[in-house]
Amino acid sequence: MAVCFAIVAALESIALAQPKAAVEIPPEVASYAADLDALKQSGGKQPIEPVFEAGMQAAPSIQAVLPELSESQFQQVQHQMQGFAIGRYETIFVRPSVGYFKNLSRKIGTKADRAFFDIYERTEPDSNGAFPAYIHQQTDESGCTRFDGKMLTDLYRGWLTFRTTYPDDYAPEAQGEIDSIETELRSGICSCENAQKTTAGLQTFVNAFPDLPITPKIKTRISQIKAGKSSFRFNCHAG
Repeated sequence: MAVCFAIVAALESIALAQPKAAVEIPPEVASYAADLDALKQSGGKQPIEPVFEAGMQAAPSIQAVLPELSESQFQQVQHQMQGFAIGRYETIFVRPSVGYFKNLSRKIGTKADRAFFDIYERTEPDSNGAFPAYIHQQTDESGCTRFDGKMLTDLYRGWLTFRTTYPDDYAPEAQGEIDSIETELRSGICSCENAQKTTAGLQTFVNAFPDLPITPKIKTRISQIKAGKSSFRFNCHAG
């Protein structure tokens, strides 16, 4: 029995001493790189959406293995995923570089491409990290919502206009942005501003879209703020 234990222990030591198998780069990376290269070499006007969607579909697989990639693999992924910002140090993320695709849409894209990246850049600017424009980043993973002013209203209108004008283009992203704005309006509680400015911003949306299904809920939130019964955290610091 002691011999058996010794053999098992020896085998375990050998196993621990062996280097771990290298993590493979997801195959979607090479597919995206090939699709992007073909698009840029095609000449003439071409829809960018299929390539953009390929990159968006590759992003979760890439993000899942980023911490395990060797430095050379990480650099390879960055090179092949042109048009996407990739990070794995302070925070792990894979997201579109909107400026890259906006420039590409101006050179070879369709009207739908240009319209999409115009409103997408306003909503998800490269300068705001992984957060949409209406979130003021306060920590690596969170921030407060900018309810004040017309930003949420104008962005919402922009996405509705895009969905109406190009109902079959970039549908998942466009609807996702609309849903995200509605979620903040309906249930966001960490407001960057005080009660008065938050109320004014919500009222701006109500005035612009009085007949939307979401509007009664926003009216209720306004009434709750005025009555001092709101769940909002004003002048909020997330984290």
